[in-house]
Amino acid sequence: MEKMNQLKQAIKELNEADAKSMLFLLLVNSSLNEEKLQDMRQSILKLGFKPKTKNVQTMHFVFGESPAGSLKAAFRDSDYDKTEDIIMLPTNFSIGPLKDLHKVSGIEARFEWFQERYNPEDDCLQLYKNSMFEAVEKIKDIPPHQDIIIWTCQNAHEQTGLRLVLAMLENKLNRVFVIDTFLAFHEIYTLPHLVEDNYPRSSGEVSSENLLCFYEQYELRPLQQEKRQILCTEGLRMLADDDYLIRSWEHHELWQNINEDRDDAFIIACAKRLDKEDGNKKFRKSARLIGEVIGHMEQYRGDEWIEYRLRCLIEQGVFMYKGDLKAMRYYEVKLQDAT
Repeated sequence: MEKMNQLKQAIKELNEADAKSMLFLLLVNSSLNEEKLQDMRQSILKLGFKPKTKNVQTMHFVFGESPAGSLKAAFRDSDYDKTEDIIMLPTNFSIGPLKDLHKVSGIEARFEWFQERYNPEDDCLQLYKNSMFEAVEKIKDIPPHQDIIIWTCQNAHEQTGLRLVLAMLENKLNRVFVIDTFLAFHEIYTLPHLVEDNYPRSSGEVSSENLLCFYEQYELRPLQQEKRQILCTEGLRMLADDDYLIRSWEHHELWQNINEDRDDAFIIACAKRLDKEDGNKKFRKSARLIGEVIGHMEQYRGDEWIEYRLRCLIEQGVFMYKGDLKAMRYYEVKLQDAT
């Protein structure tokens, strides 16, 4: 399992040229024997873990793999690659327990909570957990001379992440800057229709080119001490809280809720709308319904959470299904009262 985790991490670190090269070799040698496969694994590990000479001046915090990948791409093959480093905090912080997330016990509890609810493929939750452990340790090791930039957006996931990071930085004196990708996008571009569409809903929707543009053109000012303390205090409360599981971003404020079923009515409404639009009430791929929910939902939740709530509604008899519930691509659903 540990070797598999190392291999996956190494693949994530490959640049485009290395990835294309390895893919070409794989296609050419489609009938590899075990010895050649082992050689390829070692090659990937060596490529993925090339030592980098860095003089890190700025530490960037992002929430989720997508913005982390985009920011890495933005800095790649430039001077930023030597002066910038990135800490990625995984999973969606709008859902799940946060108590003691800066400690081993809290991280274990959060991922156990996910394990009980999700249908994770392979060992992705273990990888996320390892990433969280790594992020917390990196935060402890940030030297005082480095500037810190926290990337966030107008959603509960990243606004919660902002507060958690500031709580974990409570005793550090580093200068902290915040880039809100929604605000930066609409300060640089005048696109009123995208404001109405609430785009971007998350930093993960922003291209690497735009992230680089924000970093270079968006006016950065250190977070004022009073504002920093307010957000830090909110984060500390989250790290001490044992009740709230769902977080929403409404009217520029973070709201917390204990009810896991708060999104269920919206899932049902989306299913009814699809029935009406399609002109029938037949079974449809669960992935289509989940995509419909995510596409129209104001809150940024993620497909894993919506799929979990859909399975809960199946257990309650609200939806019927056919297929295998082990993953969303294997089953279809329809409302129980649909004929």
